[in-house]
Amino acid sequence: MKSTKQKKITKDFFNQVSGEWFGRTYDPAGKYLTFPGNKVRMEVALEEISRLGINGRTLDIGCGEGQLVIELLKKGMDAEGIDIAEDMIRGAKDNLKKSKVKKNSNEVFKAIDLDRFKASKQYDIATGLGLLEYLDSDKEFFSMVTPVVRKGGYVLAECRNKFFNLFSANQYTVKLKNELPELIKEFNDSAKYSSLPSEKIPMTQLIVSSEISKFLSAVLKNKEWFSGKAPQYTDYPKKMVRRQHTPQEIEASAKKYGFQLEHVVYWHTHPFPPAYGKDFPRIFNKISYLMNPLGRTPLGAWMCSSFIAVFRKR
Repeated sequence: MKSTKQKKITKDFFNQVSGEWFGRTYDPAGKYLTFPGNKVRMEVALEEISRLGINGRTLDIGCGEGQLVIELLKKGMDAEGIDIAEDMIRGAKDNLKKSKVKKNSNEVFKAIDLDRFKASKQYDIATGLGLLEYLDSDKEFFSMVTPVVRKGGYVLAECRNKFFNLFSANQYTVKLKNELPELIKEFNDSAKYSSLPSEKIPMTQLIVSSEISKFLSAVLKNKEWFSGKAPQYTDYPKKMVRRQHTPQEIEASAKKYGFQLEHVVYWHTHPFPPAYGKDFPRIFNKISYLMNPLGRTPLGAWMCSSFIAVFRKR
């Protein structure tokens, strides 16, 4: 597969932000000035891997600084990671050494493009989190994982949720105005993809509401939650394409390669349209975090900006 402008932009960007990426996406201080997206996504992936009863070999494609791989290694699983950005892989190797997991970092993490990766073995599961949106096509991903994942094995592929544009009322909604009729049609059929049925919504809402009420009570006693501004991080390049999907679209792509969509788990729930998050980021992001269980229900289709699609190889 030839190198593309999109691939170069992506590689250069992630090499550039490698030093800030952990603080930017995991919020290690727990201040919620930014939404800890990678932390939440990793928690969802780990929960799904556990729920599926997967204990075998794992390949994390686009592994970044290796947090998911390291957590799986801590659980005793055989896990490896690859990434196109050399600086991210250097960070992953350093993180592995700091974790005190007794593994050879050069064997666990490799800086390599997914189309150049040649597996000497098959994996029980391959994960692509924060990856598909940066690729030129779904084909790049599924043609790579097809020979890598064993029959009956799983793939977790994360996508930016196109349905969210119906709620976000931002620039993405405007860009998709010509697609809105078809998007609404697909949205009406979205409930069948959720891991929990609609009947589970009331109980899930009750649990989430209880947690939010506890948090807001604490906020009234600690006014610091109203203070603070989101830190300034490196902007995404203007020419970088960040693709979005509906479950139907990613299902159609995967089906061509023999993967069956089991369900999706939506994540990054938004209590309000994103624009409001700039005014009180800590409260907005914390409530968003507490609302994440709703992503397993059909409510996630319009409340969440991303989803993880769970596939099984036929």
